Amino acid sequence: MPIHFGVTVFPGKWGLKLTREKYALINKRNSLGKFKNMLHAYEDEKGKFYTDEWCLKHQSNCLRNFDLHMKFYHQLNHDKFESEIQAFKDKYPMFQDITDLNNYDQRAGYYVMILDEYCQVYVGTSGNIKERIRKHWGNSKPFDRLLFPIGAVDTSVMSIDSFRSLDTTRILVYETEETYTTEDEYISFFSPEFISNRISGGKFNGSILEFIEKMITKNRRDFSE
Repeated sequence: MPIHFGVTVFPGKWGLKLTREKYALINKRNSLGKFKNMLHAYEDEKGKFYTDEWCLKHQSNCLRNFDLHMKFYHQLNHDKFESEIQAFKDKYPMFQDITDLNNYDQRAGYYVMILDEYCQVYVGTSGNIKERIRKHWGNSKPFDRLLFPIGAVDTSVMSIDSFRSLDTTRILVYETEETYTTEDEYISFFSPEFISNRISGGKFNGSILEFIEKMITKNRRDFSE
């Protein structure tokens, strides 16, 4: 198995690099809960599973969003992307390039995952930086959450958890116990086209409706033609 940033990475069923063939693999299980406006999508009364018809349509929408993203990434300016990363490091010198995640096991702070091939960054914070990044690499966004909101083919941002471990080419870390307080500041530094965060940073203490509104409005693509 390959070693990446000092840790062993496993391909699992999604592989070590993002590919269209292993993206949007159908899973009929509902991970979101039952919604009144989606009763047609469920094959059982409790809404625990989706119908085959809904899954195929959703998969088609996800793959369309995937294709739009690949075209979008290809058109991004790599020089501008690199300039923004350097400007970020100049403004926030406490962020340092790292090569070994093992040094950040049980360590708290902020991290920036850099995906050079796609000109994307993801800013996060955690009480255990190593564990959190490994979860990004080892997990995958549930099938029914690949688009947010469901059906938003032209606006949904591709989740960082859809990328695979070897897509992360650089990592910046700022080790501190004061997590969550300045995450949104770091996210907002980058131009929207370069950021893969779907929502604002920091902890959220509002209502579920306010949280959903926050998720919808924070960062959206515009692939409409």
